[in-house]
Amino acid sequence: MEKERAIQCVPAELIERLSALGAKLWDEKNPASVHLNAILEEFEHDMRTLGQMIKQYEADYLGRLAVSERGYAEKENQFKKEIKELEARLNSVEASRGEALRRIEELKSAHNKREELLTELKIKTSEDEVSLNGKYAARMQELYDKVSKKEMEMLNRWEEKNKSVESRTQALEGDYAAKFKQLKLREKALEEDFNSRKAELIKTFDRIRAGLEAKEKELAGREEAKPQKGGAL
Repeated sequence: MEKERAIQCVPAELIERLSALGAKLWDEKNPASVHLNAILEEFEHDMRTLGQMIKQYEADYLGRLAVSERGYAEKENQFKKEIKELEARLNSVEASRGEALRRIEELKSAHNKREELLTELKIKTSEDEVSLNGKYAARMQELYDKVSKKEMEMLNRWEEKNKSVESRTQALEGDYAAKFKQLKLREKALEEDFNSRKAELIKTFDRIRAGLEAKEKELAGREEAKPQKGGAL
């Protein structure tokens, strides 16, 4: 691969003078002319004049400038399009803002009216509250008087009923004491009668047992008194 060479601008007069020197040396049969001409031929394609380089730079610059201008034109068109869109959006926002401001004014007016109505309602409520409190106090006093009267009536009835219950309780207690005393006396009489009957039954049982024992002895004596079998008649 051929090595890339650094290109440098050289004056055209230098190239012309070197070429003339090479021709002169060639005419003089100087061996150096061969070497000089070989160098000139080797670098002939790489040697450029300042004008050539400027033209090449101008061509390159114009090409890059054209590309840049096209890019700039495209960006400019894009920016113009975006500006139009932003202007349209701004107009829409301004219209919405105007509508919002109008709506805010309407809401403020409605709010002020509501505040006035609320103030009137508070005044009316305060007046009604005072009236209701007066009626409530009168009604509560009336109910309290009725309840107090009813409680007193119930208390009197309860006291009368309690006295009646106490009287009946005392009468029942006296009756119970008398009946209890009678029952005790009757119990004592029954117990004495039971003991008497028991003693009489014991005596009767003893008499019956004694009679039975006497009969058994009598029968035993009779058995002994009978003649034995085969004895005298």
